[in-house]
Amino acid sequence: MKIWFPKRAIHLDFHTMPGVYDVGRDFDPDEFAKTLKEANVDYITVFARCNLGFAYYPTEIGIVHPGLKRKDLLGEMVSACHKKGIKVAAYFNAVLDHQHAILHREWCKVNRNGQVAEVDKMGHFFRKMCLNTGYKEHLLGMVEEVLDMYPVDGIFLDCFSLLPCYGVECIEGMRKLGMDPDNEKQGWEFCWIITKRFGEEVKKLLKVKKRDIFLYFNGLPYRYQPTHIELEVLPTGGWGYDYLPWIIRYARTLKKPYFTMTGRFHKSWGDFGGLRPEHSLLFDLYNSIANGGTCSVGDHMHPRGKLEKPVYEMIGRCYSKIKEIEEFTEGAKSEADVVIIDPTLERIPGFPFDYESIAGATRMLMELKYQFDVSDGLEDISKYSVVVLPDSVSVDGKLKEKLEKHLEKGGIIISSGYSGIDREKGKFVVKGYKIEFEGDEENDPSFFVVEKEVSEGIPDMPITIYQKGISIKAEKGAKVLARHIKPYFNIRSWDWEHENLYTPPEKETGRTVLIQCGNIFHFSFPIFKGYFNDAVVWYKNLLKNCIEMVYREPLIKYKNLPSFAQVTLTSQKGRRMVHILSYLPELRGKEMQIIEEPILLKDVSIGVRQEEGEKTKKVYCVPSYKQLEFRVEKNYIWFIIPEMCGYQMVVIE
Repeated sequence: MKIWFPKRAIHLDFHTMPGVYDVGRDFDPDEFAKTLKEANVDYITVFARCNLGFAYYPTEIGIVHPGLKRKDLLGEMVSACHKKGIKVAAYFNAVLDHQHAILHREWCKVNRNGQVAEVDKMGHFFRKMCLNTGYKEHLLGMVEEVLDMYPVDGIFLDCFSLLPCYGVECIEGMRKLGMDPDNEKQGWEFCWIITKRFGEEVKKLLKVKKRDIFLYFNGLPYRYQPTHIELEVLPTGGWGYDYLPWIIRYARTLKKPYFTMTGRFHKSWGDFGGLRPEHSLLFDLYNSIANGGTCSVGDHMHPRGKLEKPVYEMIGRCYSKIKEIEEFTEGAKSEADVVIIDPTLERIPGFPFDYESIAGATRMLMELKYQFDVSDGLEDISKYSVVVLPDSVSVDGKLKEKLEKHLEKGGIIISSGYSGIDREKGKFVVKGYKIEFEGDEENDPSFFVVEKEVSEGIPDMPITIYQKGISIKAEKGAKVLARHIKPYFNIRSWDWEHENLYTPPEKETGRTVLIQCGNIFHFSFPIFKGYFNDAVVWYKNLLKNCIEMVYREPLIKYKNLPSFAQVTLTSQKGRRMVHILSYLPELRGKEMQIIEEPILLKDVSIGVRQEEGEKTKKVYCVPSYKQLEFRVEKNYIWFIIPEMCGYQMVVIE
């Protein structure tokens, strides 16, 4: 049975300060729904209760916004949208409720300094509600009230935070479980326990009400989400353009439907007068479908209740392009032969996490056009030919077993830095690593020179290592591919006369920067974090040379494509789709990355590895259906796209 899932959604914020006196004054339900329908929207998240704690329906539990001029804004939106065939989810903020925080200080989280209001910091989160207080019953009551009053198609609970609470209820709760309130890590763990309890109560409530609807806990780990995943990522709103590529490749491994929630805003949420260039929004939408997802755009309605016409005209144009090719994206699965593994991803986005290594590995592999997933290691990895362990991946018993089986069947491992090392025992834990671990690297910076086998595209000179790693030596049976060179002295060191600001390479140390052990390649330094922070192209070329030594038939080969162009591969029964994106976010000023126009490419040559027994009938562009000539050469289907601008899908049947 085919299960319906949103294809073109809107996430509509409506966080309204108490001083706004004319809320909903100009709202017209028919016009509202008509605007959405004309913009090709099929699902919308609207507001039951906002961040300020105000309700927009006749609640008997919460507080109606004091400036609301319509009796039931929520009810009118639900009814009007349903008449147009648009499904509706009701929004509640689960952790922000400033109005009830004022009335019930005992419902607030208490920080480590004993504050319930961090007025020295301010911002959205200067007060946070605690689900281990009477606030939990209050919030559950409002959710139940909305379920009883309206035929909503989903519940969206926002802004979950696992920051520890040091209120009396949480301190006592931790002690009852034998946890130490002074241990911040255990504070996070206890908050996760309380949050999961709340989540289970929401799920139980839906079951009691016999409501088989969408349910989303925004901010909690993706593995915990009960019905689907919404990837909140506004590239100009704090997430940046390096976030979506790795997070969507992780989401797609979890066997749940997912969509990308970008925004129309020039900056971030609540930027009322901010509208991105159209190609900037298109890039996000194409990026989502090219990686097996569907689409959502964030907006914020003016308090008076009017949707901005230019916003929805632009969304409508963009969504019409997405709708035009949905025959080839609906139910399509992403293909990958490489995987980046980091077990800490299991907790994303709920816990603190440094994603620079994963983002760096993602950028390198994207620029090299490899087809890859990102995994927490809990899924089966047997389908992948190459496994990447970026910089600091801990390998436990289960992952160790998977990696060793991977090597036994001829698989490849690329690792770096502390990945795969048991620091207490001072050695690599996976069989096959013929490498001696000598501790932390003492030099900063270091340099390396490469051996001939991996020298293509790399200057014949010492290359700087900007991010410190570890010290390693090759054991018997291992091969040295890059040698270590120390500086005369460490940068910014001080001899009581001079600060060493000039640190040229001095001499080789006899240690190693890159070692090959059969199908294992290990870099001594955090090459992936280094690429993310320092963009050393020679690091990428070195990675490419290593992979090509042992893996000569990746899913995609290419010619005449710039490094910034993205290529992904998806499939449906009987056909495969190649997606090419040609856009380049440009840094303008200190921090704004802007996409204003697509980039024209000509004579793009793509080779797709054939599956065994596969016979190609035709190759054509979508949506033009223009057929392309193709040839079969050494197990690859090759075709040339004469010209493309921004985005092109090519279908292989």
